[in-house]
Amino acid sequence: MEQFIQRCIDGLKSVKFLREGKFGQFLISVLAELQKVTWPSKEDVKNSTVITLVVMVVMSIYMGGAQFVVSFIYDTVKGLVT
Repeated sequence: MEQFIQRCIDGLKSVKFLREGKFGQFLISVLAELQKVTWPSKEDVKNSTVITLVVMVVMSIYMGGAQFVVSFIYDTVKGLVT
């Protein structure tokens, strides 16, 4: 029982710290700003994710192709020199 009471007291101290301290004021202002945010719809998030994945695949193919071409040219020149 004594441990329970101590935890309750610690909890009340935490609440007081959060409400009166600078960190508490910061959290309150963060929550206020988050309520002002216009969050995207599920469909918007889905579309943005698909676009991101497609761009990543295209760029990966491009970078792989560029590396292949540069390696081929390098190996060809290296073969001519040696």
